[in-house]
Amino acid sequence: MDMAVTDAEGVTKIALEGRFDVAGANEVNARFEEIANRAACVVVDLSKVTFIASLGVRTLMVSARTLIRRSGDMAVCGATEGVEKVLSSTGFDEIVNFYPDFSSAAKALTRRQDQFTTKKA
Repeated sequence: MDMAVTDAEGVTKIALEGRFDVAGANEVNARFEEIANRAACVVVDLSKVTFIASLGVRTLMVSARTLIRRSGDMAVCGATEGVEKVLSSTGFDEIVNFYPDFSSAAKALTRRQDQFTTKKA
């Protein structure tokens, strides 16, 4: 599983490519954990993920929960129909929103973080 991490528009973008199966999850778990412990907003681009297994879902779920506990946020963009169906069937879509592309996901996360920051002040 290939994983590219960039920071754009105030959001950390994680672009995955390949199969998010047991081997793929094992390859990226540590990096996901590190990012979830430091970033405020994360968009996971799944447009090039061809398959997702339960361990891949677990990696995303643990990272999302870590972000939420730290007052951060996560979104998913570009998921294919099959990948989105798996994520929805696990209830992942109840804690993380799905968007068609990075730009719309980044704008939504930035807007929510701005609202959260304003309420805290």
